[in-house]
Amino acid sequence: MELNIEAMYRRYGDMVLGRCRTLLRNEADAQDVCQEVFLRLHRYREGFRFDASPSTYLYRITTTTCLNHIRGRSRRREELEEEPTAIPVEDSRLASHEIRDLVRHLLSEADEGTRDCVVYHFIDGMTHDEIGELLGLSGAAVRKRISTFRARLAAHPPAWLREWED
Repeated sequence: MELNIEAMYRRYGDMVLGRCRTLLRNEADAQDVCQEVFLRLHRYREGFRFDASPSTYLYRITTTTCLNHIRGRSRRREELEEEPTAIPVEDSRLASHEIRDLVRHLLSEADEGTRDCVVYHFIDGMTHDEIGELLGLSGAAVRKRISTFRARLAAHPPAWLREWED
């Protein structure tokens, strides 16, 4: 069976771009990553397995590509900054973009599987079983990854977070 990239783009392009916008919160980055998703699909079309629906496959590629983009952006930013900037507080609540930045920073140190589970659960609101089905894991495995991530974060919070809490 031949994979028609143009037809996939026409059918799923809006879904992919929407996912990119949700995760990246930057229109230019979202458009760049959306294009990268379809370039990857074209580049690796020989390896496409038709055992999952195209939307599931694209959703996974899109999420992974976005998370890699975020991680790369965080590394570039760390190279430019010598010290972390203070986190402004508005009415004792963090603004939503500040929360996203915190989450991105925390996830930048997690492995890819854990990052995917945390993003799908806390950002997309998916259940453990839904995530498991998407990633090929059991709901219990997803729950364990999220639990381990939370425990590791609680036991060893980043230095900048400890300083902020003091």
